[in-house]
Amino acid sequence: MTTPPDTMFVIDPNAEVIAVREARRMGIPVVAIVDTNCDPNLVDWVIPGNDDALRAIRLFTSKISDAVVSGRQSFEQSQIADQKAAEGTGGDDGPEYVDTSAYEKYEKQEGDFVEGEAGEVAPTDVPPTEEGGAAVVNEEEKAPAK
Repeated sequence: MTTPPDTMFVIDPNAEVIAVREARRMGIPVVAIVDTNCDPNLVDWVIPGNDDALRAIRLFTSKISDAVVSGRQSFEQSQIADQKAAEGTGGDDGPEYVDTSAYEKYEKQEGDFVEGEAGEVAPTDVPPTEEGGAAVVNEEEKAPAK
């Protein structure tokens, strides 16, 4: 490591007491899962929980890692936004377009729109044909002649 970490995450401060003391001596904040057999005064940020159960350890480490990834992404996005604002290119390029393909799939499933071309209108009062289905009539054919 070229630089010391910003924060240290520990599962069991009793088992890692040497690492916790060294972090405190170096001024590195310690986040730890503290059980009933641990001293919470050695830890800067206490997370109460079972530090012995494997499922609890997996849960805590996955949530902490997700939070670190999310925080890093938002930090990078804010850095990019600050750079764009400093360059004067932030938001003046035009409208931002959103991909709506996921919504189109939903609309097809729900039947919110009519299949076919944009000018085509679904018939409402069309007489049935000889085959038993509805005959398709154009709007131009239904309109009276002028």
